[in-house]
Amino acid sequence: MTEKCIEECLKLDYDNFEIIVLPDEEDKNVLQKFKDKKLTIIKTDGSKPSFKRNLGMKKAEGEFFAFIDSDAYPKKDWLKNAVKYFDDEKIGIVGGPNLTPPDVNFWEKVAGHSLANPVVSWQTTIRYKPKKNRFVTELPSCNYISHKDASSEYDSRFLTAEDSKFCFDAREKGYKILYAGDVQVFHHRRDTLKKHLKQMFIYGRDNIWLIKKRFSPDKFNLFITIFGVLGFFSGFVLSFFYPLIRNLFLIIVGVYLLSFLVTSIKENIKTTFWTFIISAITPFIHGFGSLYGLFKKQDFGTFSQR
Repeated sequence: MTEKCIEECLKLDYDNFEIIVLPDEEDKNVLQKFKDKKLTIIKTDGSKPSFKRNLGMKKAEGEFFAFIDSDAYPKKDWLKNAVKYFDDEKIGIVGGPNLTPPDVNFWEKVAGHSLANPVVSWQTTIRYKPKKNRFVTELPSCNYISHKDASSEYDSRFLTAEDSKFCFDAREKGYKILYAGDVQVFHHRRDTLKKHLKQMFIYGRDNIWLIKKRFSPDKFNLFITIFGVLGFFSGFVLSFFYPLIRNLFLIIVGVYLLSFLVTSIKENIKTTFWTFIISAITPFIHGFGSLYGLFKKQDFGTFSQR
């Protein structure tokens, strides 16, 4: 995947940029294949993504930092479309949707369908499909470009959510964060159900760890899946004792499942079925991760791949 990312970055319709790659170990194949290209490879020994990005910013020479993951690759006009928005000096970060690549396996495809489902992702659906431009509170670092003056160090204590904090820091400096629908990359999803659910759990956990340190009302939406999980289990237990609550609980669960079914209809029955299942499960797993983060003290020494 790293080679694909580099290949597509080299095709960018932009005149002046450098590529800094920070792999876990030096990849001799990558070095050999791109030895004549404008490419800097820095070995980082399995460090967290936040550490890699900090090192990349220190080595970079430009006015802007364009962040992308090794399992993603940009559209040709990625940088050209992004840079034009910085004509507004109040904008510090510009990003856009990270789309599921067309040539992925079945589980990546349904994971992508689930993330792009508006009932699953709500306001963050814009991260997974092109929408109208708007100002937002945060964006994922698999696809955003930041002005050097708006950029802070990533918090290396986080496995995920470090990009959210990066955005919060930029806003505290007085900069705006723009979601632009034409600033697009393709981003691979987890290629098994187990990996997808683990990723959702970690996202929920790390978001709450971050909010516990820096809460503000505009981050309240990150608690929604916690309320969903608590509400479901409270309703389930109380339904055994109160007929009215049982009827209300069954209606709510029915509406919940129907909304996921309607928004999961795809090109065939198999894809529709698994998109529905994963879409219905994902908010619960995220909620369990959030609950874990709420009651569990952050372990700064823990690091496992996303």
